[in-house]
Amino acid sequence: MTAKGREWFPSRWGSADQAGAMNEVTPEMVTKAARLVKKGKVFFLSHVLESGIPQHWFHGEFQYTTFRRHSDTQKTLPTKNRFSAMNVKINMADHSGTHIDSLNHTAIDGVLYNGLSAAEVTGPLGTTRLGIETAPPIFTRGVLLDVARAKRKPSLEAGCVITPSDIELCIKRQGVALRRGDAVLVRTGWSRYWMKDNERYLGSCPGIGKEVARILIRKRIAIFGADAWNPEVDPNEDPEEEDAVHQMMLVKNGIRMMENLDLDGPASEKAWTFLFVCLPLRVKGASGSPITPIAVV
Repeated sequence: MTAKGREWFPSRWGSADQAGAMNEVTPEMVTKAARLVKKGKVFFLSHVLESGIPQHWFHGEFQYTTFRRHSDTQKTLPTKNRFSAMNVKINMADHSGTHIDSLNHTAIDGVLYNGLSAAEVTGPLGTTRLGIETAPPIFTRGVLLDVARAKRKPSLEAGCVITPSDIELCIKRQGVALRRGDAVLVRTGWSRYWMKDNERYLGSCPGIGKEVARILIRKRIAIFGADAWNPEVDPNEDPEEEDAVHQMMLVKNGIRMMENLDLDGPASEKAWTFLFVCLPLRVKGASGSPITPIAVV
């Protein structure tokens, strides 16, 4: 059942919508994004999934192990051509490593994006609506805002709130503009601690606050991400709130968020705009998905 009577739903795309802010990306924007490719150089924007990666306690551990060995195959499937194969079994949450949040991930007083009741749509296999399988393929213009570089620091400090003036500084120095349908990626430098100091990485982190979130929402961006375990500052600006920017982005405006990005590649070459491509796993009802986003310049 869809609730009624709040200022943030139904969404501007209708009460049945599940695509959220990805509706902002028009076919014309897709073709323009493709034309951004000039050099044919591709950057991974994800960390490698491996044993020991930093995982927030809420999501649990990432675990994997060799499940079948080549020697097993040779014993169980003896063939003339001596064929063999192996595989690995993976046990992980949908928010493992570099990942994207789906629109069912966060609620306000039990209400999800577009006024859906979290209790009514949640079951033993995730949710019946707003699962990550409803996310369209992401193919749009990416904009990298290198706040760490703009502030001339290897990384921002733990708990540092990225402000509108920081965003304005990046826009001015990098010569970019934010447009409707963009994938906006913020570099804080926090990924320098990934697999080097996991305890520090998972502690208090830099990120955007509510003021910057309001700017991105007004710009009608399609998707947002950062290179920390939380794209918004942690702890919250208001100590009595938790993940307030998640609520603004996901719940009220349908803007999916990406966490644990690795943005050092394009930043090293000052590639501030590029073709951004991201294809989440289509797991029905899941609240997110590990991703391997790329920037193509």
